[in-house]
Amino acid sequence: MRIQKVRVEGFRLLQDVELMLEPGSTVIVGRNNSGKTSLTDVFERFAGDVGAKFRLEDFSAGARSKFFEARELRQKGEDPDKVLSTLPRVTVTLTFAYDSAAHSLGPLSAFIIDLDMGSTAAIAKLEYAPTLPSLQQLLEVAEAPDGVDPKIHFMRHLKEAIPKAYSVQISAIDPTDPANVRQFEGTTHLAALLQCNVVRAQRTLDHAKHGDTDVIGKLLSTLFKTASTPTAAAADQQLAAQLKSSVEGIEREVQSEFDTMLKALLPAMNVLGFPSMNDTVLQPETSLNVDALLSDHTRVVYAGADGVHLPEGYNGLGTRNLIYMLLQLESHHKLYRARPTRPATHLIFIEEPEAHLHPQMQEVFINQLNAAVGKLSAKYPDEPAWQVQFVITTHSSHVANAAPFEAIRYFLNQQPVPASGRRTKVKDFKKGMAAISKPEQEFLHQYMTLTKCDLYFADKAILVEGTTERVLMPRLCEIVDADLDEEHKLAKQYITTVEVGGAYAHIFYPLLDFLELKTLVVTDLDAVRSATKKDRKGNDRKVWEKCPVALGERTSNAAIREWFKPPGEKDEGEAEARPAPDFDMKTLLAKTDTEKLSGYRRIAYQVPETPGSNICARTYEDALVLANPQIFQLADGNGQAEDAWDIAQDLPKSETALRFAIREKNWKVPRYMIDGLKWLSEPPPPAAEDPPVVPPVQAAAREAAV
Repeated sequence: MRIQKVRVEGFRLLQDVELMLEPGSTVIVGRNNSGKTSLTDVFERFAGDVGAKFRLEDFSAGARSKFFEARELRQKGEDPDKVLSTLPRVTVTLTFAYDSAAHSLGPLSAFIIDLDMGSTAAIAKLEYAPTLPSLQQLLEVAEAPDGVDPKIHFMRHLKEAIPKAYSVQISAIDPTDPANVRQFEGTTHLAALLQCNVVRAQRTLDHAKHGDTDVIGKLLSTLFKTASTPTAAAADQQLAAQLKSSVEGIEREVQSEFDTMLKALLPAMNVLGFPSMNDTVLQPETSLNVDALLSDHTRVVYAGADGVHLPEGYNGLGTRNLIYMLLQLESHHKLYRARPTRPATHLIFIEEPEAHLHPQMQEVFINQLNAAVGKLSAKYPDEPAWQVQFVITTHSSHVANAAPFEAIRYFLNQQPVPASGRRTKVKDFKKGMAAISKPEQEFLHQYMTLTKCDLYFADKAILVEGTTERVLMPRLCEIVDADLDEEHKLAKQYITTVEVGGAYAHIFYPLLDFLELKTLVVTDLDAVRSATKKDRKGNDRKVWEKCPVALGERTSNAAIREWFKPPGEKDEGEAEARPAPDFDMKTLLAKTDTEKLSGYRRIAYQVPETPGSNICARTYEDALVLANPQIFQLADGNGQAEDAWDIAQDLPKSETALRFAIREKNWKVPRYMIDGLKWLSEPPPPAAEDPPVVPPVQAAAREAAV
């Protein structure tokens, strides 16, 4: 059994999101402040070791106005149930998948309340909500003092009242009948249903002085405590008993000899009349505690060949970080095994595992994590396998790209329409990438892995054809920034540049649309004309050959052809002898800025440097020549475009890129680049409103019907 689906409502940026969880590892990616940590926090609030400790700030910004609505309803004397239903609440709905033929479903059994023998779904609802008796305590507040805004006064009251008026409520919902609900008293059933642990990103490995950190060593105490519980595995209990017995033996030796010597250190108190006949005799007694020994007096060191062992803090942060995470997993695993009633599933959040790890180690982390689960389970061959699911939040392109597409959940934080405060939108790759063919998915995944592409984390993106544009892009942005105001400067935005080539850029279009990532696609016009050439057998063969734009009949550029391709029309590529109407030079040069837009994307290809002129470049190199005629000693005239094209043929791409990126100081950016980069500098368009999330009960019923 496992958690199949999670829906979170009313918690911070997670106003109403739903995501599927993989049986093994689910990878959460996204820009900063997109709600990734909020997902971890809401689970820790409900199912963590500390227990629920929600605050007013934890409620979604868009839902806080409901406190005022509920207060107004109460002041008007409305029905208390209506007032109660108006108040905001934080909800996590878990949909479990199970095998109906399983011998025992354990703690999940209490949450299976439907009568459908073919059903394999159970729904648990965790809710932080008020109760009827708490309405007065929550909504009634004294008048605001003079000079204090009544709304602010009410909010201050709520900060203190919410922890007292709200509580965690657990229920089971029938996946086939939403009206069939079973309420549970307390949180006992939740503790039996789900064990949730978190390996935080801040692991305090570098907080102490150099060489003095013993964070890893202190974990031994936790492992000993778990092994000492009556419900721990027999092997673990035996090891804990041996440790305790060993310490007790040392304690007896200390008390027989060491305490006698300590007694001699006591002052001669009899000179002061102590002890008298009615007093007891003072005697030292030394006791040793295994837990204290492991926690305060046991260190993890790195063995040296010459007998000099290095303290824990002397090793690199990356190594210590990895060891710490593995020991944390071991600790959580042993706790899972030692539970009197083993939870139905175990959910572990790992935040930013890339901290201090080198790129190669980041890339193999997820695979090694799954291997570690197998090894830990192998220690208990007579027991069921470890029912664990991992949720990994990361900012590393190495970690993200190593995961398969179906395991990725993209958290997007944008301003919705109509504006109702910022909120998170979860993009499920398993669903969103279904429209892309498997070969294209494989290409994208391999390409992003090889190039360490960070599209998941950027605010905006630029797709370029080749090395020249990629090397020059920082300099191009710097020049364009000189004409932009401070708010829109490209240097202040996280923009990633991805070199994709003209033949592959269009494969990225569905991915960019799915990510809702504002992207500038920079490509070349690539004019070609039909010609006749002899093949090896001497037969005439029609081909499309490169030529200046003025002589071109169409474009050979796949990115442009795909962009303007009429819906439903199949592009047969360059072998097609008939020029496509939408791809001829005159039509492409007449395209407006609006026509070059598609959702969050804009395409930029060569246009005349002077609007209305017929002098246009074919590639970036001759566009650079036309934009800087004095640098290249380009003469005026009707044949200027052809001359620029001839000059560009002799320009070494890499050398030219470095020349204009470093040595040349005063030069002009081609017009098509300026237009595209200025568009990119502006804020992205508002996010489209998603259809409402299907309630879990309806979704489960729909899936069961299918």
